Amino acid sequence: MPNAMTDAQRIAFESNGFLTIENALSADELAQLQTETAAAEALWEKNPDLPGYKKDSLWELRSPIEYGEAMRDALWHPKIFPLVREIIGNDVSMIDNSYYITPPHTPHTHADWHHDVGLTGVYHPLSVMMVKVFFLLTDVNADSGGTAMVPGSHRFPMGFEFPKVARPKDMPGAVQMSGKAGTAYLFNGRVYHAAVNNDSDSPRRVLIYNYGHHWMKIWPGYEPSQKLLDWAERSDDPARMQVLGMGPAYAVSLRD
Repeated sequence: MPNAMTDAQRIAFESNGFLTIENALSADELAQLQTETAAAEALWEKNPDLPGYKKDSLWELRSPIEYGEAMRDALWHPKIFPLVREIIGNDVSMIDNSYYITPPHTPHTHADWHHDVGLTGVYHPLSVMMVKVFFLLTDVNADSGGTAMVPGSHRFPMGFEFPKVARPKDMPGAVQMSGKAGTAYLFNGRVYHAAVNNDSDSPRRVLIYNYGHHWMKIWPGYEPSQKLLDWAERSDDPARMQVLGMGPAYAVSLRD
């Protein structure tokens, strides 16, 4: 497979642990995703038993890939998935997927400073176990509650002691992700990151896709439905089947 990353992207990702892709979504793709997420939200309002939760700091609708074709197909978006595949390798699969709504004027963050990965027996500064992708469905600025990251922290030694801060924004050296709707950013799950409080007057809406290695289990509660698995099998598309976790754990690998 030819390299999906430019040299500049590769160096930026290796150095910082994250990468921003402006205009990752076309205007039509963004509009379709906004339409599908709005419909999913409305359905969720009518049926609160659908998977997910609503708290004062975050609403999470789980497994949006079950609610619309555009949300499903964003799992292997042609501008983003090749980058993820290049970073993780040919055994890439989905770990979880969510639709996040951060209400305006959140009183506190839903996720303080943390790493996403901590598998026992793995020296994480030398390993890439997860890559998480955020598609911005609304504009995100410094006040909108965007994700903050410490550049290069995926390479920090195990057990590195970060300072305790009262607000996520106060972390020394942190960079807050922002961008126009249609922007995507991806980051190594080892990067130290946090969700910043949404101090704006508008909700922040993002689609999140988390990828790992095919031998890793999908997080409980995010497993694809049988309907979705049947669809992938009928497609006879190796990428669709593998990304949805189909096939033996140690004998599946994408090819050109």
